[in-house]
Amino acid sequence: MTLAADLRARAAGGPALRVPRALVAVRDGWVNHSSPVVLAAAVAGVALGVRSFGLVHGFELWVDEMLYADLGASAGRGEMPRLADGPFFLHPPGFFLIAGAVIRVLGLETADSMTLVYDLRWLTAVLGALTVALAFLLIRRIAGTAPALWVAAVLVVEPFVLRNNSRVFLETSACLFVIAGLLVVIDYLAGPERGRWFLRLLGGGVLAGYGVMTKDVLVVFAVLPVLVAVLWRHTLRLREAAVFLVGSALPYTLYLSVLWLTGYLGNWIEAKQQGLARLSGEPQISGFNAPNAPSLVSRLIEEAQQYATSYVLLAICPLAGLIAAFSRHPGRRLVGLAAMIMGMLGLYLAAFGTLEEQFGYPVVLASVMAIAIAPVELACRWPVLRRPATVLMSLFLAAAVFMGLRLELADDDGFLQYDRWAAEELPAGARVGVTNDTSARAFGLDPRYGLWTTAPLLHENGAQYVLTVSHPIEQGYAMAHPELLSWLERHATVLFLDRGETNGETLLWFIDRETLERGAADGVGGPPPEALDAGTGGQHTSGSHDGGP
Repeated sequence: MTLAADLRARAAGGPALRVPRALVAVRDGWVNHSSPVVLAAAVAGVALGVRSFGLVHGFELWVDEMLYADLGASAGRGEMPRLADGPFFLHPPGFFLIAGAVIRVLGLETADSMTLVYDLRWLTAVLGALTVALAFLLIRRIAGTAPALWVAAVLVVEPFVLRNNSRVFLETSACLFVIAGLLVVIDYLAGPERGRWFLRLLGGGVLAGYGVMTKDVLVVFAVLPVLVAVLWRHTLRLREAAVFLVGSALPYTLYLSVLWLTGYLGNWIEAKQQGLARLSGEPQISGFNAPNAPSLVSRLIEEAQQYATSYVLLAICPLAGLIAAFSRHPGRRLVGLAAMIMGMLGLYLAAFGTLEEQFGYPVVLASVMAIAIAPVELACRWPVLRRPATVLMSLFLAAAVFMGLRLELADDDGFLQYDRWAAEELPAGARVGVTNDTSARAFGLDPRYGLWTTAPLLHENGAQYVLTVSHPIEQGYAMAHPELLSWLERHATVLFLDRGETNGETLLWFIDRETLERGAADGVGGPPPEALDAGTGGQHTSGSHDGGP
């Protein structure tokens, strides 16, 4: 008798199929335990598939990516992560250790930073896909399958999430471990009667602590919500939080111990002092509040068509967190506290500190999870809100799908296209002036290139070719003044042109000798820029996007 026949027999009152108890146990175990894992694996697969579309051609190269790739290569050689000027302590080594292991296992070539970046983007895409799966499991544990699927669907396509998961940024790996640690705590809160509570919370702390050892500032995401949870409606008991905090301190304590044993602890302290000063907004050398940088408002208006859903998530993160924080469910309260804290920190950094675009990633993650909980809470108190909330969340998801897929399928790879063009077309004896920190690092190993961003410097170095990027120059992020670009438009010939969202127009110009001599005599381009530090990729200039700590 088949299962369908058994059901018909039961309905008719006839003899039913006798299913062995062992088979029933296997079936129940699959439904109750394996299904979430299978769904999470499917979610991760879909997320990785979406990210694979634009991984190479959809996201322009950034200087930070090459810095982090080179640091990963250094870790892969068994070194203290270092750049040309020595060991690097602005950020801890969590991601660099992972990248170094991948480089060694896969035998990736490390001589060319640009090539290595495009190889390591697959690593960050995998880590991002795993983050989506963990967020699904976390929300399913405390709010059910439907809200969890909404969270997964949004994170699969949300443009700001895609932007971070598709570049070699630290935030992707850091948030993966933070969410993994919070998932362990939330799983404990949902079933504290199960044994080994000490090891569970300690392990969750270690996971979250590794996230902090990847990006220091995420201590406010990994640790602060747990501390506040002790005081907020008895979400966690003091001893539970203490065990988690001990675990979270272990990875960084081990790192500091290594620094102390190797004599680098003083260097780390100095780097952290600089990083904290930058985070607080003094000095303002990067971010939207830096001198000559475009304002946050102008940037929001400019990119609203690409990241409108992301800006909504950033704006309502504290409110969604507040609603979730008043839940009767302790796990939901913990997610709400995390969203409130991250949302308020984001607002502070936007107003006073060094807010940089990639910092929005953890805020968006916390916001999406809190937003999934908020309608559940509101519908429990006011059932009439259930339908409007469902409609709004469906519309938001549709908008995120549209914007995310448009971002993934667009071409934004000017430097990569130029590199391929130059390999075939650029004369062997050409001398090329580059005009921003990304191109300076990308082509710095080629002796034909140099950071020559004024007509006098170009003339002095015999460079008749200039590689420019319009958006960074116009926005004050490049090493060249807009005057140079205007002069080139009037007096030079375009040999290569590529248009993209990040850099605008990536152009290679050719200047004849007489025109270059006249421009040099006139001092076109203004005073030369501050020289790039070979070991920091320009972190002391407005062109850098690395904000520490």
